[in-house]
Parts: sequence; C-alpha cells; structure tokens
Amino acid sequence: MGRVLFVWMLIAAMVLAACGGSDDAAGPVDEPAAEGGTMAGSDLSDGLPDVNPLEVTGDIISAGSSTVFPLSEAMAERFRDEGYAYNITVDSIGSGAGFERFCVAGESDISNASRPIKDSEIESCGAIDRIPIEFRVGTDALAVTVSKDNDFVDNLTMEELALVFSSAQTWADVNPDWPAEPIQRFSPGTDSGTFDYFVEEVFDKDKEPILSADAIQLSEDDNILVQGVIGSKYAVGYFGYAYYQENADSLKTVAINGVEATAANVDNASYPLARPLYIYTDAGVIAEKPQVAAFINFYLTYVNEEIERVGYFPAESSVLEAARQSLLNAMKAVENGGTMAGSDLSDGLPEVNPLEVTGDIISAGSSTVFPLSEAMAERFRDEGYAYNITVDSIGSGAGFERFCVAGESDISNASRPIKDSEIESCGAIDRIPIEFRVGTDALAVTVSKDNDFVDSLTMEELALVFSSAQTWADVNPDWPAEPIQRFSPGTDSGTFDYFVEEVFDKDKEPILSADAIQLSEDDNILVQGVIGSKYAVGYFGYAYYQENADSLKTVAINGVEATAANVDNASYPLARPLYIYTDAGVIAEKPQVAAFINFYLTYVNEEIERVGYFPAESSVLEAARQSLLIAIKAVEN
Repeated sequence: MGRVLFVWMLIAAMVLAACGGSDDAAGPVDEPAAEGGTMAGSDLSDGLPDVNPLEVTGDIISAGSSTVFPLSEAMAERFRDEGYAYNITVDSIGSGAGFERFCVAGESDISNASRPIKDSEIESCGAIDRIPIEFRVGTDALAVTVSKDNDFVDNLTMEELALVFSSAQTWADVNPDWPAEPIQRFSPGTDSGTFDYFVEEVFDKDKEPILSADAIQLSEDDNILVQGVIGSKYAVGYFGYAYYQENADSLKTVAINGVEATAANVDNASYPLARPLYIYTDAGVIAEKPQVAAFINFYLTYVNEEIERVGYFPAESSVLEAARQSLLNAMKAVENGGTMAGSDLSDGLPEVNPLEVTGDIISAGSSTVFPLSEAMAERFRDEGYAYNITVDSIGSGAGFERFCVAGESDISNASRPIKDSEIESCGAIDRIPIEFRVGTDALAVTVSKDNDFVDSLTMEELALVFSSAQTWADVNPDWPAEPIQRFSPGTDSGTFDYFVEEVFDKDKEPILSADAIQLSEDDNILVQGVIGSKYAVGYFGYAYYQENADSLKTVAINGVEATAANVDNASYPLARPLYIYTDAGVIAEKPQVAAFINFYLTYVNEEIERVGYFPAESSVLEAARQSLLIAIKAVEN
C-alpha cells in the first residue's frame, strides 16, 4: 500500500498536464485523451463509481509476472463475461520483462509483478515520463514441490532448501537417510519475479549458487517446470501456488521449516515463502486510457471473489479498500490541482543540512515507533537543527486521530498500516496520508529472567496464555500451577492491533476478557510489570526488550527466536513493518517536515539497530526517496 499512497499526490500534476487542466501544464490537450472521456470528469462525491463493463470502451494491454498471470487472466475473463467487448491482453513474460515493456518500451498499460518494482525500473519509467503506481492484489505462497512418487521428502529447513538448489549433488548429500540419487532441479528463469524472490529469501540475494547448480532447468513457463517435476521421483521445483493447485493430483508440496503452505499459515506469517502480488499502472496511462482505470477499479472490487479459485490467497479487504480509497483521493486531487515549491532537483534529492532547517515539527503516534523517531530527532538536533521537534508516544490510533481528525501533527508514527476509516478522516480535512516504511519490529514476547520454565510457545499456546488459561499449568502440565499475570499494550496501540490480528484472528474478545491482564499505552509500565514477577508475561516492541535485556528474556514462538536473521528470512511469526506518515499539504506548508523525512530515510539504517529494531531493505528506503524526488518534480511541473 505504501508506494501507492505515496504517488497519489503526483497524479494531479500529471493528469492536469495531460488534460490541459492548469495554466502551467505543458502541451494542453483540448480533446478527450481517449474514447470514453477522462477520469477527472467523474462525479466522485459518493466515492468511486461502480464499473459496468458493458460501458467500458477501448483496448487494454497487460503483461508481466507468470505468477500473477492466472489471476489477471481470471479478472480479464470476468470483465469480458460481464460485458466488456474490446480487447484485453494478458501476456506472461516474467516480472522483469513486464517492467521493461512498461517502463522502457512503454507498450503496456498494466504491469503484473510478483515482486515490488526496483529503483532502476522506477528510473526507467521516469525516463519516458511514467510514474509507476502500485496496487497490492493478493498473496502467493511459493510452493516447493516434488512428485507424488517421491516418498522421502516431506519437509526441508531453509538451510536444506538452499543445499537442494545449489551444491548438493544427490538427495543423500542433504540427508543421509535419503536416496543417493542426483537431484533434478526446476526453477523459473532469471527474468521471473519468482526467481528473484526465491534467491532473495533462500540465498540472501546471491544468484551464483543456484545458477551454478548441476542438473538445473530454468524456464519462464511454469507449466514446463510442473511437467519436469511430475516426470521424476528425484525432481524438485518451485513456482506460484496456483500451479501446484492446478496439478495437485500429481504433485505434493514440501513443508518449509516444518510449516506447510496453507491459507492459515500464510495469514499468520509462519510460512516463510509467502509474498505479495502486484499490478502497476501510470497516471498518464489512466488519463489517456480511462478503460485502464475502470479495469483496475473492477479488479480491486472483485479480486477476492476469484483469487482462491485461481489458487492464491486474498489480500486483506482493508488493503484493497485502502487502494480504492487512494484511487478516489487521487481523482479528487486531479480535480483540485495544486503546486509545491521546491529546490533544484536535477541531481536528485538534496542532502539535508540540519543547521539550515527552520521551523518546528510535530510528530505523534505509535509507542513502538517512538524510540526510533526520537533517535532520529535527536540526531537531527545533534547535527544542528535548532527549532522544536516534538515526538509524542500516544499509540498508533491516537496518532492517526491527531493527524487525520484534529490535524494537529505533521508526522504520524505507526506500527500498522493506516486504516480505511482513518484515510477517510484525513480526507475530510483535505489531507491525503503518504506512507513511508522505515524499518521492521520483531514483537517480543517476554518473561522475567527469573522464569525458569518458559522458553518457547507455539502460536496456539500463546493464544491460551493471553486468554482462557488461568495458570501456567493450563498451558503445559509440566509448568507451575501459578496464575498467569499478563501485560499488554492498550487497545489504542498498533502493537495491540497487530497482536490481536496475528494471535486471535482479529477477535479482541479473548484477550480483553482474560483474567489478571493489565493494559497500558506506556511500554515501560509493561516492562516493569513483567520484570516484577516470575509468573508474568508481556509483549511489546523489541526495542523495549533490548533496553531491559538484563532483566527480561524473550520467548521463542513456534521454536523461532526473535533475531535479525529470523526476521529477515520471515521465519519469526511476529515481525511487522514500522511506518511514518505525512501529507503533501503539510510538506508544502512546512518544508522542514520534508527535510526531516529526507534526513530520516537517509540515516535511519545507521540508527535502527542501536534502538533495537531491524533495518528495512536499503532498496525500500531508496525507493521511498526516489518517490519523494519524483513527487516534488511532478508537483513543481
């Protein structure tokens, strides 16, 4: 959702330029850009219009990921079945080739991808005046598969999986109990987002081990991979879950780290090879071809009715609704226009000299993000910023209320994505929230150092601990029959929301009705509560554990400890992104906010581990800074 929200502020300038809606727009166009009119002319007072495919005119060209292909093809087929009478093309050519066709050749209207767009691809798009807009449309559990005839492999650790697809010559090289038969490997080609994702997760982005493996066949056609795996008892392959499901009578999936690829395990983030699925378009394309906007609106509206049949897993309805709300905000922004003054950006975003930044900054929100934002504010001051910068710890929900309802803060800190209702509240005061991913928190489940019986909990045991279990013996009969003392962030905290979502499937009632539970928005109160009793347990951001590691110990979840490596490889089930939000109007009115965010994104990875969290990928931060650069350029024009 982040990059989507971030680029909506660009659309006003771009579409106005295309449609002649501003005196400053270059090359005004008097005629409609395409048959069917422009999006900017729609009545948006009641939200996005319903799409009637019978009324949509003009062709649509879509290309990219072979993983997303079955889903986009299903949505295109439904679009046709409901009356769309023109040509809609969905080509399966791989994510990289899809972005090349979209960003270099400019020949497609929609790019399908099983990975986020890369910085270099964003730059290529910029060279042809395209700014890619990202839509999350679902989740794929990448399936590692063997033939149904394979009677020896049911599970692989991530380390064994790396061996299977690199240096191991035979299955016995991986496990001496397995046959000494050569491994036959089947992998998507190097232009596939599936390949990129597998290499990133299994080989830490190093392609060499898999590309130098013996007996490996690479193909951009997943059906070739499927048939290869089916054809031999000693073959192994990986591809999108839809291709496994289509051939489940001949294939079996291999559990990874003991976790099977099921909807429940994808939802609770315990399956380590799950990944988002995306489609991309560009505001200029939407302005020229309104049928593309209509199809994407239709896609986001009905994708969850089709996705499981295709073989993937639904995105949260809130993710899809937030995307549609962002589209609505974008179209309203097109109608309202607006400009933003800036500096010379020809060589990229300028370096920030805090000595030269003037004006106060107000930041408020998540208690989890608080230590990180406070550290960045302190560094900003230490390097010369002489004005007031306030960072208040009030919880993610209260932070969004201050930002979106009262309009009193410039930056909102959050340990969860903004909700649809909060986006709507922002819209009511003419704010469009812009999201920046700044790091990752591993939520720490902790007990006192005096606790000598709890070292690990399953997710099911964790749910019992924070709900119906009266004593520790109710969870495990080998543990003391002592009452459990529970410490939890308050209900206005993003940490609470995240915990309830992951542990209780969004149902607050079990934890709120638990005996002996203390809730507080102040994590330090929770920390002291856990330290104070051998029979206490609590959860909070990892930074608060690290600050008190001499008195606390973390509890492994599903046998996986909260370490940087386990957060990176997605095996720790309670890891979550950290965000800050602002608004284009705030940036225009208070350039010091843009300067601080630029500074934050530039140096956050130098501070984040000291604070106790885990870095976002440098590519994520660079993409955010590149988006900021493109945004400012677009608004200036």
